[in-house]
Amino acid sequence: MSFIISILAALGLYGSGGEDIVTLSPKAFYEAYTNDSTAVVIDVRRPDEYAEGHIENAIPLNYLDKEEFDKGVSRLSLAPTYYVYCRSGRRSHEAAVKLKQKGYKVIDMRGGMLE
Repeated sequence: MSFIISILAALGLYGSGGEDIVTLSPKAFYEAYTNDSTAVVIDVRRPDEYAEGHIENAIPLNYLDKEEFDKGVSRLSLAPTYYVYCRSGRRSHEAAVKLKQKGYKVIDMRGGMLE
């Protein structure tokens, strides 16, 4: 995975700023996390959305419940790469920016579950 991040950084797609978030299509997102031995998938949708269906083994971390989200983030290790998704991509992008600002390696799914 570090090789992929190095390439993305060289292309200017992965940087240290809060908005420099790697965003992948659902297919590329799937391929990336299934081939990444450090991958942890986070579903930032509401519990009812998660219950309707989610990526296998995804950790539910409701972004709309700021207290719950911040508490969950505080328990995360800096070692893995976090793959974040939601319904349409808005919440996951905001969550990814927040995670990146805290020093986490993060990849966002463009368009979310709708795409």
